[in-house]
Amino acid sequence: MDAIVNDQYKTFRSVVQGCLDDHRMQFIEPHEKEGFPSLKRMLHALQSKKLPRKLGIRARRERRVVRTIVKILRQRLDITVRRTDKSKVFNMGNATVFAEKASKYMIETEAYEEISNERCVLSENLQLVTSVLTSLLKSGVI
Repeated sequence: MDAIVNDQYKTFRSVVQGCLDDHRMQFIEPHEKEGFPSLKRMLHALQSKKLPRKLGIRARRERRVVRTIVKILRQRLDITVRRTDKSKVFNMGNATVFAEKASKYMIETEAYEEISNERCVLSENLQLVTSVLTSLLKSGVI
């Protein structure tokens, strides 16, 4: 447990110290110098506090689920994981079935355009928008 606390403390301390150094701030007051030792005590208290029973059960169950998913993904290379539309839910499925469904959806909706040649439409759009914004900026409109 002390190793975990020390690792977390070192990470926090380096980030905070980096911010302080970036803004050229130093600890002058005694209560300011107490900040890092206080942080270490708080981290130790958090790590030594026992989890509530229900939270521990849930954490173990979720860990088992994640381990099972990782094991399946390593064993079966034909499975893909993707996010579902407009939600935070992941969908696992066969990669070929997913590709077939995606192409079928693209054909049905005609919402997508397949780029078949070497032309990159996105970079052209970016260049056009950049040139329009540059001209508006030079003319003083924006």
